Amino acid sequence: MATMRTRAILAAAAVLIAFTPALRAQEDDGDNPLNPNDPKSKVLVGPRLGINRNFHTGGFRVITDPLCPIFESGGGWGFQVGVTAEIQTGKTWSIVPAVTYESRPGAFTQSLPDAKVLLSGMDTPVNQTVSTSSDVTYQFMNAEVLYKQDIYQVSNGFRISVTAGPAFQYIMSGKISQTMHLDEPENARFIPQTGITYTDNGRTAVFRDNADIPSLSSTRVSLKAGIQGEIGLFNNSWMLYPGVFYDYGLTDVTSAENWQLSTILFQVDLRRAF
Repeated sequence: MATMRTRAILAAAAVLIAFTPALRAQEDDGDNPLNPNDPKSKVLVGPRLGINRNFHTGGFRVITDPLCPIFESGGGWGFQVGVTAEIQTGKTWSIVPAVTYESRPGAFTQSLPDAKVLLSGMDTPVNQTVSTSSDVTYQFMNAEVLYKQDIYQVSNGFRISVTAGPAFQYIMSGKISQTMHLDEPENARFIPQTGITYTDNGRTAVFRDNADIPSLSSTRVSLKAGIQGEIGLFNNSWMLYPGVFYDYGLTDVTSAENWQLSTILFQVDLRRAF
């Protein structure tokens, strides 16, 4: 009787050992966000960091003086930081919401037409060259909901996907500094005017110094799309998403001028599977 019981126990143990790898493989598949055959919904959450290259276009003057040139385009580097999530609802696609704080500055330069001027103490007119510049800071809170589609499985730990969807921004701050500089001749100075500050020994006129952008829109709407990699970390319990995206503005920066903003974003998401 004892021998039969021992044999039964050994047989049961052998069956359990035989099925354990299969059960473990099923459990691992259930926790692996890179497994395209897993039908369960999963949620991944983590931080986002990135830098962006901004393109301000369309034209604005700010200074009402008709002699002031129109700033047609400008650019600058900014950053983004926030929290992102991924809701895997299908075998090869998912929904990716995110909330980020973003800075998208811009620097503009423009020149006035050269003019001949007669300086005090001189009999011959000389060529006058004047340049203008505007530096813009622009910050907002961004909320986006993107659709993500897997397009290529490189390996068990790496695949490529594309994403696209709408983004909505609440503008927190928009500041502008605008100056006019007398480049040539070197011994010339601006004639002082009321309400304008002068620096550089009278060669630079400061029209705005970190002032609020006039008629700044309080919200912004854009479309965002891009391509990213998905790299599994720590047995795919963490996922790293380096990607490049393009954000196209659908609304203007100000309500008074045709000032638009579009951005190329280089961002990295790190999410953990739950």
